[in-house]
Amino acid sequence: MSFSKKIITVAIATCVGATSIRAQNPIIQTMYTADPAPMVYNDRLYVYTTHDEDASTWFTMNNWKVYSTNDMTNWTDHGVILSYSDFEWGKGDAWAAQCVEKTGNFICMSR
Repeated sequence: MSFSKKIITVAIATCVGATSIRAQNPIIQTMYTADPAPMVYNDRLYVYTTHDEDASTWFTMNNWKVYSTNDMTNWTDHGVILSYSDFEWGKGDAWAAQCVEKTGNFICMSR
């Protein structure tokens, strides 16, 4: 099979798989979340996400949460891991985080 055919096959399989996973196994069912940022560490998938505050009518996001799984079916809610108020320069809007691991330390960034 040629390289381009393999890419097309993978792309089709990914699209089909993503649709069925999303429809059959929503990760978070108890709140509105946004900006998911995945990271794999020690064979476990972590998803860092923001969430709208209860009764919010706009993008009111005060902190970041993290969820993890090692089987894509059972998820652990690790709760709030960081808030914009943890930074003296923070003025709200805990949006779009991404975390990476480097030499055993985790570095999380936001826009």
